[in-house]
Amino acid sequence: MPTTENDMPSGSIPLALQSLFYKLQYNDSSVSTKELTKSFGWDMHDSFMQHDVQELNRVLSEKLEDKMKGTVVEGTIQQLFEGHHMNYIECINVDFKSTRKESFYDLQLDVKGCQDVYASFDKYVEVERLEGDNKYHAEQHGLQDAKKGVLFIDFPPVLQLQLKRFEYDFMRDTMVKINDRYEFPLQLDLDRDDGKYLSPDADRNVRNLYTLHSVLVHSGGVHGGHYYAFIRPTLSDQWFKFDDERVTKEDAKRALEEQYGGEEEVRYNSSWVQYLYLVSERWAN
Repeated sequence: MPTTENDMPSGSIPLALQSLFYKLQYNDSSVSTKELTKSFGWDMHDSFMQHDVQELNRVLSEKLEDKMKGTVVEGTIQQLFEGHHMNYIECINVDFKSTRKESFYDLQLDVKGCQDVYASFDKYVEVERLEGDNKYHAEQHGLQDAKKGVLFIDFPPVLQLQLKRFEYDFMRDTMVKINDRYEFPLQLDLDRDDGKYLSPDADRNVRNLYTLHSVLVHSGGVHGGHYYAFIRPTLSDQWFKFDDERVTKEDAKRALEEQYGGEEEVRYNSSWVQYLYLVSERWAN
């Protein structure tokens, strides 16, 4: 990506990233991210606040996309991360259908009430019935019973799934973190069940089979916590944990099952009780 020597890394996200990647490759010790966060327009105060990781990802993608315009790498972010889905409303008793195509760079999946990624995708494409007081007003046909839903036209080469572990609890009038157990596979087949997630416009010759590349973990609660990542750069069985200045080798079990959330048994030893098992919620997931 073209950058110039006259740019300051703290004022240019592309240069800050180039500088960061260069240092990661050639430095003997860990590297500071201050230049990069400064290039986002964050000061020290912002750096210590807990930011929504999806928001950060979108800010980064948008800024990079913007800087790539008019250069040899224009459109790269789109080519990597952009997919499309179709919102539709279809009347049941008359011949009327309304559709709208939308693009996405990441998908937000429900965790609550879902046991795994497939259950979340099932929920994503679930058909809603518009009837009774909630009938759909169709052009030239008045109020009609209808069904409403979403289907996917195409998925991107790199699929980013954002799990909705933070949500607003209306009963308690506060944000909560959902630590429920939620499973994700090493391979995700989005053509399953005869392509039930795909719209009629989808190209059925394209194989939508994804291999897990990285897992981002949040440890902590709503008001504070810590992010780290498990990545397997070459898609071999060797995973690495990237946790601030420490990078360690990990196996697949650490990267997958131990990040599903849910409950775990903790065993205590003491002089007055030989073994005490407590069930505690996994805060890191």
